[in-house]
Amino acid sequence: MTIRTLLCLTLIALGAFAGCLRPERSAPSDAPTTPNAATDVPDSPAPATADPTTTDPATADFTTADPMTAVDTLHDAPPDFALRRIGTDAYPIPAYARYLDGVKICLDPGHGGQAHKRGYKRGPTGVREAEMNLRVAQYLRDLLEHCGAEVLLTREADVHSTLAERAQMANDWNADLFISCHHNAIGKPEVNRTTVWYHRDVDYRPANLDLARHLCQGLLDELALPDLTGVPLKSDQLMYENGFGILRHANVTAALCESSFFTNPAEEQRLRDPEYNLREAYGLFLGLAQYAFNGLPKLTLTSPADGVVPADEPATLVFHLDDGLRGRKAWGSDRQMILSDSLAVRIDGAERPYTFENDGYRLTVEIPEGFAAGDHPVEIQFQNMYKQSVLNPFLTLTAE
Repeated sequence: MTIRTLLCLTLIALGAFAGCLRPERSAPSDAPTTPNAATDVPDSPAPATADPTTTDPATADFTTADPMTAVDTLHDAPPDFALRRIGTDAYPIPAYARYLDGVKICLDPGHGGQAHKRGYKRGPTGVREAEMNLRVAQYLRDLLEHCGAEVLLTREADVHSTLAERAQMANDWNADLFISCHHNAIGKPEVNRTTVWYHRDVDYRPANLDLARHLCQGLLDELALPDLTGVPLKSDQLMYENGFGILRHANVTAALCESSFFTNPAEEQRLRDPEYNLREAYGLFLGLAQYAFNGLPKLTLTSPADGVVPADEPATLVFHLDDGLRGRKAWGSDRQMILSDSLAVRIDGAERPYTFENDGYRLTVEIPEGFAAGDHPVEIQFQNMYKQSVLNPFLTLTAE
């Protein structure tokens, strides 16, 4: 073997050895991940570690060159996307959800219209809050109607209406519950947490807290966002002195959900995914199902049934209280399931004495001095054994 041949063989061997030492190339750990478009088979939502901060808005399949005025910013999904998944292993319907039957629930998909306002209610790449709100509300409707609830949406399309108009729809329909569906925004992109808002203070309408608490728990369980605020139930007076207009105009038990932050880049991309939207709706559904299972207390003025009393004459008011439980006729339902210490009667803002009978759940208020001519606000508060408060504690008497 010549020296030249030996040198060539040595170089070849060294090259092979160096190749063994060279690491394989892998994708960067911060590579953007976006959810897949919906297909006939349910897709999983993007993992919580996904980082789409480098997503190019031009590739986001929006319908305009400017993503900050685009519409149709979510991934496509067939109209029956939620319906085909209800009752599957991924979205089972618990037995207690049957107590949603007959409950009247008004859903308000926040915002709508106004896509022409550049950057209005949009995430970093232009995904619109109005669209995610509507899809979540529609999926929630599908889940609720599956269990017999009556559901009204304040909008079915990308249209704008005022806060007062939307709340009045719930009032006019005499809804049991009113839920405004939103997603939040902040100038800190790392923030992504769940909050649910009630109107005014905790004593104003305790049923609002019951609703907010159950909605919040459902979202916390299903979305499981790692960012958590210590008290996710918030008064709307933290934001505005008079609270949120949508809750202020509602005369029924109401809450506003800010399920997550679309200003978080990863969350913005997850919120485009119909599977993730359905997961959010499912969390709200489970919260509402648990709420209904624990009983939705109500009251009825039985005498005078029309709410009119003679002016300046002694009056007797009789109310029927419904704890939301006794009507199920379960074993023990003849026992009192209204907490005695929770009963309170206020007329014209002043506490009034009353008598309460467990037999028939009859509450009687005597007004020996009668009423001056005009309208008189009445408030009756009580809780059932699950400490759920009466949905409709306010009414008005008219003396004439």
